[in-house]
Amino acid sequence: MNPGAWRGVVLTLVIAIAAGFAGARLGLLGQHSSGGGAPYASVRQAVDDLLDRDFKLTAGQKQQIAQIDQHFSVIHNQIWTGIYTENAQLANAVAANMSLSPDAKKAIAGIQDGVGRLHTESIIYVLEIRQVLTPAQRPDFDEHVIMALMRSP
Repeated sequence: MNPGAWRGVVLTLVIAIAAGFAGARLGLLGQHSSGGGAPYASVRQAVDDLLDRDFKLTAGQKQQIAQIDQHFSVIHNQIWTGIYTENAQLANAVAANMSLSPDAKKAIAGIQDGVGRLHTESIIYVLEIRQVLTPAQRPDFDEHVIMALMRSP
């Protein structure tokens, strides 16, 4: 293999690692202090921890919340797949000519769109959970959600 080809392989590898790191950092933006795992799991875990700790839920509420959790997981997995795909496309676009080409800009826009959709779906998830709660439970839930939103980006 000639030196130019090796340079391209090494450069692609470095950019792919950087893109993976960037994707991981984006994922951390959506996480709360509940621990590791995928960002959607952290949002779910934070809500589940709150509900387990501070709320007495009926069997019916638990069943409805389980259905909301399942739907939330599917959507978030789809969004994260798209973000990872855009990340790989960004790495390839930058590696191709080491510039912020139209393909690189398109991939960046796709990543930004995905992160925006993650935040939107997280809010929708929380609001759907809120609808399952009784009117008496909602003020305490609302207070926790607002405090969490004020703490994290």
